[in-house]
This record gives sequence, C-alpha cells and structure tokens, in this order.
Amino acid sequence: MTSYQIHHLNFLKIAYNNLIKCEPFTHDEITQEDETFILSLKQLIEDFEAGNENIYITGEQILERAFRMYPALAHLIARDLLWFFGGSCLHNMADDEIDKFQQLDELRFSAEENNEEFDYLNKRASIFSQN
Repeated sequence: MTSYQIHHLNFLKIAYNNLIKCEPFTHDEITQEDETFILSLKQLIEDFEAGNENIYITGEQILERAFRMYPALAHLIARDLLWFFGGSCLHNMADDEIDKFQQLDELRFSAEENNEEFDYLNKRASIFSQN
C-alpha cells in the first residue's frame, strides 16, 4: 500500500469513528438503512486494508450515499475522500477545490517520477493555505 493510500485509509477510519459517535448511529435501535450504511463503511475499511480492488467503486457509492442520506454529518468526512474515490463524489466538490486536488496530484506524480519523497499532508496544507 502506498503512503497516499494509507493517508486515505486513515481518513476513512477517522470518518467512521466520527460518524459512529453521532446520531442516528448512537441510538439504541437504529433503522436498517442506517445500520446497512455504517456496516458498509466498516466493510469498505476492511476491504481497503485487504487490498481489494473493488474499493474504488464501493467507496464512491458509500460516500455518495453518505452525502445524500446524512448531509448534516458530511463535515465529518475528509474532502480528500471525495477526490480519492472520484466519479459521482466530485459533484459534492466546488470547482476551486477540484483544482487544488488536481494540483496536489500533479505534485505527487512529479515527485513519484523523480523518486522523491512526497509529504502529502504538508503539501495539502500548503495548497489549501492551512499553514
């Protein structure tokens, strides 16, 4: 697994851990739909860890469902995951945000081509003006 993938796996784990602490997932009895969602997110993490190639399709579907079903909780999901899984997830991103992730990818690809170390989190912070 690449460091880039590890960052995104960690973003998924953080999202899962944040979501399970919020309603409706904290209720003693949750609906079948909510249970199916949170279990599918957990399964996505397990599949990601196992190196399953289907994670990209599944991840896109799960994130799209998260934004549709739980818009009030969307802030708990790293925006990086929308870019990582792509496809219909990109509809939840602003154009300038997409441009920044494209720039980040270009820097990452350039570093990889030159066999250079790439510090994803610091470059991301720099591009998104978080430093």
